[in-house]
Amino acid sequence: MPQALGATAVVASSAVPERPHAIDTSGALDPVDAAGQSLTAESTKLAKDVNAALVEVERKAAAERAARAERERKKWVLPLSSYRVSAGFGAVGRLWASRHTGLDLSTSYGSSVRAMSSGEIIFAGWDGPYGNKIVVQHWDGTETWYCHLSRYVLRSGEVAPGTEIGSVGSTGNSTGPHLHLEVHPSGGDAVNPRSWFAERDLYF
Repeated sequence: MPQALGATAVVASSAVPERPHAIDTSGALDPVDAAGQSLTAESTKLAKDVNAALVEVERKAAAERAARAERERKKWVLPLSSYRVSAGFGAVGRLWASRHTGLDLSTSYGSSVRAMSSGEIIFAGWDGPYGNKIVVQHWDGTETWYCHLSRYVLRSGEVAPGTEIGSVGSTGNSTGPHLHLEVHPSGGDAVNPRSWFAERDLYF
């Protein structure tokens, strides 16, 4: 029988809606990961460079400190803060058996006598006409003699430039308070202190 007009035709559809596929974003993260790795590598390199620079700065500073300390150790200073030269090297007179082998520096009794550079006290005691004497052997082998002392502040040990070692007196063959200073390069014969120290920019 013919289908009545107006009847609803039911059409069965076999099409089933597809579930949306998940979007693969792993590829999109690769540039971010790469950037992160690059930043990490750059940060590591920067840290190493900064550390190397700091190490170099400290190395240079340590070298400068060592050089400054070495200069300080080897500098020469005057043995008295104030004085008057009362007798020069090579002078002759009744006070000396032959000629004067040092430099006489007159000053007030008890004035501080200081080591002229770094070294070691190798003698401290009575020495006839020299009276109370201290001998310092310095870093270059030179010996300096400090004579006619009234007292010893140090009798042994290491000294630095300017270390107080004794006091001015008038012991031994002396007519008044003064320091008799002698210089013996390499422990040999005495030389003129004025000319020897002038070569080292130290003047009496």
